[in-house]
Amino acid sequence: MLGSLRDVFKEKRVYHRKNRFIVFVCGGRLEEGQTSRRKQFVEWAGENLPGFICLMAEDALKDSFSGEGRAFVNLAHFETIVAEVSDCVLIFPESAGSFAETGFFANSNKVREKTLIVNPLALQTVDSFLNLGPIETISSFSFLKPTVLLDERGTPDFGPIGLRLRERVKPPEHRERLPYQTFGQFTFKQKMLVVFEVLRLLRLADLKTLRYVIQACFGGNPKNQELKHILRILLAANFIRRDREYFRPTPGVDLIEIEHLEVERVLAQVQFFYQKYSKELYDALPEATV
Repeated sequence: MLGSLRDVFKEKRVYHRKNRFIVFVCGGRLEEGQTSRRKQFVEWAGENLPGFICLMAEDALKDSFSGEGRAFVNLAHFETIVAEVSDCVLIFPESAGSFAETGFFANSNKVREKTLIVNPLALQTVDSFLNLGPIETISSFSFLKPTVLLDERGTPDFGPIGLRLRERVKPPEHRERLPYQTFGQFTFKQKMLVVFEVLRLLRLADLKTLRYVIQACFGGNPKNQELKHILRILLAANFIRRDREYFRPTPGVDLIEIEHLEVERVLAQVQFFYQKYSKELYDALPEATV
């Protein structure tokens, strides 16, 4: 079974399917009763930006992996990872944390190139460090520039933000092929895609099984902490679900396209493998969907 899975990635053409775009949204608080612009935008985007997935660091950190070797999570490092796997970063500078994120991402070559700042209209001409420093730096490099100005009076109009995203965050003209290589050679975004597709072909798996299969398919030594970060992001984006110790792909989500894949044959091999070697996984299969 492991050999067949390895051959899928090694011998077939594997492409990143660009039909969903991740927007890492930073800004004010999201709790019930809050009126931050970030919270309002996320609610607006859910109805007006189909195909765009709003991702928040707080959601990605909800799963503490208790009982599976908890470890300290460096928030700056984790947010950099989330930003790198996202298609764009949207910042509402409206809180101390979002001010810090603006300055932090302004110094990241990979992140500032895909960051859009939504600045309050009233602060447009203020000669502040934020305007003259990090925001100016981001606007100089980002393909999403210039900064969008938001009138804070009354109900905010997020239409210009949605238009900017729809116009500039698009699928590439040519499909992006994922090369076959060791797991450690992939970018973090490619690792996320690979982990999702392995999980989709397995139908469900716990962390230990997932790591074992990835190692067998690609070689290298996937680190548990790295896999946990990837699973956190996939969970926050609703690409996968969690059921106790198991992770399952969300029905209807497809992030990768594999040419000429006989998926039913692969799933049958996986089911036989679980039946023979893992009764717990086999018993959980009837609830799993592809």
